Order: sequence, then structure tokens, then C-alpha cells
Amino acid sequence: MLLPRILTALILAPLFIWAIIAMPTDYFSYLLLVFVALGAWEFARLIKIEQPLYRALISISVVGCSLVASKHAQDLQNLQTILYVSALWWGLNLYWVISYPKNIQSWYGSGVIRVMGGVMLFAPMWVALANLHSNYSSDYFLLLMLLIWGADSGAYFVGRAIGKRKLAPNVSPGKSIEGVIGGIVFAIAIMWAFLQYKHITTDAYAGYFLLAVVISSVSVLGDLYESLFKRTSGIKDSGNILPGHGGILDRIDSLTAAAPFFLLGLSFI
Repeated sequence: MLLPRILTALILAPLFIWAIIAMPTDYFSYLLLVFVALGAWEFARLIKIEQPLYRALISISVVGCSLVASKHAQDLQNLQTILYVSALWWGLNLYWVISYPKNIQSWYGSGVIRVMGGVMLFAPMWVALANLHSNYSSDYFLLLMLLIWGADSGAYFVGRAIGKRKLAPNVSPGKSIEGVIGGIVFAIAIMWAFLQYKHITTDAYAGYFLLAVVISSVSVLGDLYESLFKRTSGIKDSGNILPGHGGILDRIDSLTAAAPFFLLGLSFI
């Protein structure tokens, strides 16, 4: 599967980078909304909804809630509220990850709660990404992506080399504490390069480096949160739309957590 994985990345990554740089925010936001719809379709399967009609209804509902949230987010105070609520929700998800397999019924027992989990997974992410693209330069959008990719790559290589202590063995046995630390170091290095490129004064370095640590950490949480549903539903990949990579949700799981935190963090720097 290595060759299809590499070929898919070589094709899609440049196209996505081009879209970030070249597309107007309105069109780019709708492109992202397509990913949200596909991710929600896959998420429906992870919550054991197999019927195509019901999966489509969930996907439509998630898109609808995202559009409503985006409309309210045109007001800065409402945007901040959405980001804070998302941050609190991810704090709750951290508890579910730590306590797994206990308390499964709390977040998986009710169909309504499972569907609401999908809304909370995708809507704040889309609102954050749309506003990031609109209110900041494409450099900052690319920075977010590079932080996530760098943290993921760093965690993989360091974990393979020296990883011994398991991070969350009940959820994702392959992740190690050493790998996470390696991912954080990679993210800090990427942030340092960005600060040099943008000629940002040293007075702001502490805030940006802290942001790199937070984003690399919560990106792991986004991955682990999807793994909760995979393990509970007995599914290896969220889909097979991307050769060698699985589904859309498998590629954006880290982004679901990182995007709201990134936009919120930028507002404090």
C-alpha cells in the first residue's frame, strides 16, 4: 500500500496547497464543505449507521449545522463563543480517551449523542478554517497544515525509532509518549522557520511556540477521538476513497481538533 499512498499524497497535496493560495475564500470554503459532507458520511458508518439514506441525512444535517454556525460566526463574539465551546468539548473528549473503555455508554450509547458528536466534530472545524482563510493570509493556513503534518511525521519517525511508553494503549496501541514529544519538537521547528520567514519580532516568539505545542498536542487528540469510534465499531478505516490513506475522515481527524484551537490561539497573539 506504500506506492498508492505516496502517489495519492503527491497528487492531492499540491492541489490542496494551490486551492489554499489561489481560491477566493467563498469558493474555498465550499470546497472544504465538500470534505465536511464526505467526512460526515464516513462518520455515520463509525456510529453504526449503515443505511445510505440515514447516512445521507446525517451528512446533510452536519452541513446544515455548519452553515448555520458560519452565519452566526460572522459576529466576532459569536465566533469566539463557538471556538470556546469547541475547546471545552475537546476537553471532554480527552476524558473519554483517557477513560476508555469505561463510560462508553456516555458518548456512544445514545443515537442522538452520536449524531451530535458528528456536528461538534465538523462544524467548528469548518467555521474555524473558513475564518482563518478569510481573516488571515494563506501563509497562516499553510502553517496550520504544516504543523499538523510535521507533528504527525515527527511522531511517526521518533515513535518508530525510540518509542517505548504507550500513550493510549486501549485506544491506539501504536502511539507512544516519545512519538508525541518528537511531533512537538518537529512542530516547534516548523514554527521557528515560519517566524523567520515572516520576520516576526522575538517578542511574539513565546506565544507562537506555545501555539505550536498546543496544536501538535490537540492534533493527536483528534486522531485518538476518531480511533475511539473505530475501535468501538470494529472498523479499521473510515472509508476507502483515498488509495493508501483510507477515508476523508482518516486524513482530517487531526484537523478537526487543531483548527478551532489554532484560530483561537491566533486571537491571543
